[in-house]
Amino acid sequence: MSWRSTSDERNTMTAGCLLGLASAVVTCVLLFVNGSLVMAVLSAFAEAGPSWASDPRFSQFTLFLVPVLLVVVEWMMIDYVRTRFKSKHPIEEG
Repeated sequence: MSWRSTSDERNTMTAGCLLGLASAVVTCVLLFVNGSLVMAVLSAFAEAGPSWASDPRFSQFTLFLVPVLLVVVEWMMIDYVRTRFKSKHPIEEG
């Protein structure tokens, strides 16, 4: 039994690691953008909204929850669009 990997196995492993890294980077960028958007909306809402909108507990809860929920929705949208553009019948070679 040999413990050496073949070139095809290394390519598959490298592609999987790059895909995981790319997914993590995209998620971080989405969280940053979503957090910035939520912070801007919260600050505008706190100035013009009701008194409970300026409560730090409400702001903290919203700032932690909403960007994460937005990332989940964005990934669902990305998966939906990706499956719509994926061909149903791939061309078989050979």
